[in-house]
Amino acid sequence: MGVDPVADDTETETAEAGAPTNAELDQRITSLDSKIEMILSKLGGARDQAHEHAAERTEQRLERPSSIADEIRQQLAAQRAKDESDAAGKADQEWRQGVDATLAGLSEKIPEPPQRRIEKVMGWR
Repeated sequence: MGVDPVADDTETETAEAGAPTNAELDQRITSLDSKIEMILSKLGGARDQAHEHAAERTEQRLERPSSIADEIRQQLAAQRAKDESDAAGKADQEWRQGVDATLAGLSEKIPEPPQRRIEKVMGWR
């Protein structure tokens, strides 16, 4: 019909007018680059600090007594703890044996037959 689609320049001009210029794009890119650099620097610092904290914790956990006296103190403390637990176990076992003996003595006894009236009156029993 009468309208040529190539001759219609109104849509392309409005699209080009809304598009950012190269200077604006460069400014956006540089601001994004600076933000990325800042994020990466913060992440890298946290990772380095975490490694240091883990290394310190490992050293503390693996720290051994530095002298023979410290080692002997640790061994004596372990022996005392073992002796206390053994004594508690022995006391518990003795208590259980006492309870078992008491329960054995509480067995049911056969009742005596009732006393007859004649025996009671005459005093035969």
